[in-house]
Amino acid sequence: MTPNRRMTALAGILAALFTARLALSVTAAPVRDPHIAYYQEGRNMVHEITGTVPADAARLKVDTQLGAVRIVKRPGGEIAYRVRVRASGPDMTEARRRLDRMVVGASREGDLLSFVGALPRPETDSRGLNADFDLEIPDTLSEVAVTTGAGDIRCLGAPGKVTLMSRAGAIVARDISGPLQAETGAGTITISGMKRGARLITAGGDVVVGPGEGDLFVRTSGGDVRIGSIGGKVEAETGGGSVAIERAGGGVRVASNGGDIQVGESGGEVAASTGGGGIRVGKAVGGVRCETGAGSIVLDGVNGPLRALTSAGSIRALLDGRLPGDSDLQTWHGDVIVAISDTTPLTVRAVVDNPVGRAIESEFPLTVLREAETTGRPLEIGETRIGGGGAILKLRTLGGRIVIQKIKTGPAPPQAPPAPDPKRDESQPEFE
Repeated sequence: MTPNRRMTALAGILAALFTARLALSVTAAPVRDPHIAYYQEGRNMVHEITGTVPADAARLKVDTQLGAVRIVKRPGGEIAYRVRVRASGPDMTEARRRLDRMVVGASREGDLLSFVGALPRPETDSRGLNADFDLEIPDTLSEVAVTTGAGDIRCLGAPGKVTLMSRAGAIVARDISGPLQAETGAGTITISGMKRGARLITAGGDVVVGPGEGDLFVRTSGGDVRIGSIGGKVEAETGGGSVAIERAGGGVRVASNGGDIQVGESGGEVAASTGGGGIRVGKAVGGVRCETGAGSIVLDGVNGPLRALTSAGSIRALLDGRLPGDSDLQTWHGDVIVAISDTTPLTVRAVVDNPVGRAIESEFPLTVLREAETTGRPLEIGETRIGGGGAILKLRTLGGRIVIQKIKTGPAPPQAPPAPDPKRDESQPEFE
């Protein structure tokens, strides 16, 4: 039998098996025969399977040992699929031999529709092999699960619960209506338009999240994290990268072993820690707890208790709201600079270990005294009451300066009247 006839016969057998497996479910609607073809594409031999399946299944599963997977939403009540397996080799005979190493199939069991790509023998060499699974799905599915051993995943507009797993590849997901879980062993994760939150994990890549709703959990072993506006709470961990969060509707918890942390706005408390980077929080309704091993801390507008500690860096804080509890800002090698509204009821206690010169400066009346610790090291201590006194704000530095600035509040300055419009006729009356 010639090679072409052998390939034609094999395609016919595979088509029959593919259709038979899809028709296993008693409740399934009639399945149209898939179109199976083998053809040459440059130096590649290609095995292609295309067709449609009635979307009476509630769940979709794609599980392949290698290859990229793309899922997009389509109108109508059918699932359209296109699977292409490509093999390259020094010649067409070797390419065909490699092509036969991978088996592609589909099955239906109950409400689950599955597509599978497998290398039947574990010792099979996958060199020169690649695959693409393209599926277009309706919005009637309640669950979509994708697993690939080596390849990228793109999921655009999938309905229901979505789970995306790649052992080595990038993951992109947009406009996901249900809960999302995405994990990759070596690749980036890019998400936007989530509606019910997400859990994202990568062993060695960046994570980028656009605007979305729900709670968000992110973990990367060695990449940066960039997050846009999220409706719920945010939790992010990175083994050695920076974290930037634009906005979170709930609280924020961030941990990094050695990168900068920036939070623009939080609707709850911000808890941030890094082994070696700066921390900046723009606005936090529920207060801030932050710690860094070596970096500065900047708190631009926080309402709530403050806990800030850095081993080597300065601390700057803007306090223009009420502090419902005691607060503590400490640095061992740097300055502490705070700006406080003159109407905020607060008691400030400032301590400088081993002061040099005038170590405490204040725009509020301040009682300052010097004393020596039991170790013999001198201390400069200052205290002031603002707005009649209230919660205690402790400020402390070793060998640095403490600066307390005043934010004056009062009625808004009068605005100048608008300039007359040269085009208006002054003889005409003007009504407001």
